[in-house]
Amino acid sequence: MDFKQLRYFLSVVEEGAISSAAKRIPIAQPALTRQLKLLEETVGATLLLRSRQGIRLTAAGEAFHIEASRLLREFEQAKENARRIAAGQLGQLRLGVTVMHLWVPQVVQLLNTFREQYPDVTLKVMSLLSAPQIDALRRQQLDAGLLFFPPPDDADLCSHELYRDRLVLVASAGSRLASTPPQRLADLNGEDFIWFERSASPAYHDKLIHAFQRRGFTPHVVQEGTDNATMLCLVAAGMGCTILPEMTMSGAPAGVVCHYLEDLDLPLPLKLVWRRDASLPAVHRLIDVATRILATNSGGMAPWAGHTGQPASSSTTPSDS
Repeated sequence: MDFKQLRYFLSVVEEGAISSAAKRIPIAQPALTRQLKLLEETVGATLLLRSRQGIRLTAAGEAFHIEASRLLREFEQAKENARRIAAGQLGQLRLGVTVMHLWVPQVVQLLNTFREQYPDVTLKVMSLLSAPQIDALRRQQLDAGLLFFPPPDDADLCSHELYRDRLVLVASAGSRLASTPPQRLADLNGEDFIWFERSASPAYHDKLIHAFQRRGFTPHVVQEGTDNATMLCLVAAGMGCTILPEMTMSGAPAGVVCHYLEDLDLPLPLKLVWRRDASLPAVHRLIDVATRILATNSGGMAPWAGHTGQPASSSTTPSDS
């Protein structure tokens, strides 16, 4: 039995006569009769009773007609789903994003545009720091990730820059650093500093430490936070200052201010990262959307545009660009 025989059977039932069905299909009537006989032999039961008035279903034929109709509908749906998945229009896309990136306008624009263009692809957004994202990509537990500084020597990963952020000094609004902002990194020597464990994001951690060292700054770490959100809360509590991407200020708690430092010039390219051997078409559709957005925005998604030296509650409204 094959799907062709099922379609022949359903056509005969709908037409009520083999001759009419043969013309509709079209197929020679003897050939259609032969296919129906083969179908009945495969099923092991008589499905049709033939007479001069046409055909009618047996009891077995009635039951078989119901199941055959359902089976063909499911088969057609399966084919359609397969085609749409192959085109990146259906399925699930597992995307890693750090917590603080979820409300960055450029990331929101990417996710919303993808959702609008591919509404039947489920975006499973997983909140992970950069290092866990890289590990999950390598283990094929993520399809793509949004992160800073993917490993430059990993031939198995590809990346596409979305936008460039910059680093800012973040301090409590009631602190001396807020009222008398320092100008350079070296001015922070001796200040209580909030930092994060290297294991959370080794590449990001090392680049920042090297940048600090080149500018004569050695952090006096008094407290460690597990992520940017925690570090912001520790700053708001008056436990020290820190250095964070400017975009994190869009989600900063009240009582926190940020300032630019003259020599804090390490660029932070936020990148969309995926496996080179990614076979999921939806990944490539996400890349296409990111590429089109970049082109529309004249070569790049502009960094978050906020003001400095003011409380976060009044200075961290993201731009609409």
